[in-house]
Amino acid sequence: MVKKVYIYFIVIGFSLHLHSCLNAIVEVKNWMEASSIDDVTGKYHYLENDGIKIYLPEVFERYSAAQYQSLLDSLITKEDFEFESKRLKALREVKGDFYIFFDEETRSTYTVNTLPYIPITRGDAQYLLSMITASYQRSAQNSDLNYTKLTAKYNNSGNQNVFRTIHRINNSKTNSEVYNANYIISSKNKTVWIQITTPFEVNFDMFIQKMIL
Repeated sequence: MVKKVYIYFIVIGFSLHLHSCLNAIVEVKNWMEASSIDDVTGKYHYLENDGIKIYLPEVFERYSAAQYQSLLDSLITKEDFEFESKRLKALREVKGDFYIFFDEETRSTYTVNTLPYIPITRGDAQYLLSMITASYQRSAQNSDLNYTKLTAKYNNSGNQNVFRTIHRINNSKTNSEVYNANYIISSKNKTVWIQITTPFEVNFDMFIQKMIL
């Protein structure tokens, strides 16, 4: 079952150029100065169609797809804008609701897809990782991009299944790099897919832990 549900959105989600809008960052601020979940600062955003509350750093603001594309059009090249527009279109076509949050200071993007509920097993996590790896390899062909897996973890607490991957994406042409974190979380009869793209490596786990499904 998990293969049928995830094969479409994983492939389209990872095969596009997720680094698109992040190449011009000169100086960034790392939100993760906190050493424990009690020290994490931010604010909740309510996903009204799904009854979910996500917790993000204060600098993130919610955008509609049209608002986000309009903003990017003023920040990035035409080619990068076309790549990001294709990615957004693909994500919006995934069954369920789609939400976008953006930090203009660092040009970091946080997207949420809510999906039909499916518990994730360790075997499912291994399958998803293999799909992600294959998709990255296809994306790297005939391009200046190089993808490096930094971590892939699965956790089953009994009440919640979490699969997380973090990849570094290097662009040899622009001598730049970005980081792409992905979380697939199933709990309380809800499944969400979160993508976080940043110009620096960040552990977003404590923000994810404060999410209310």
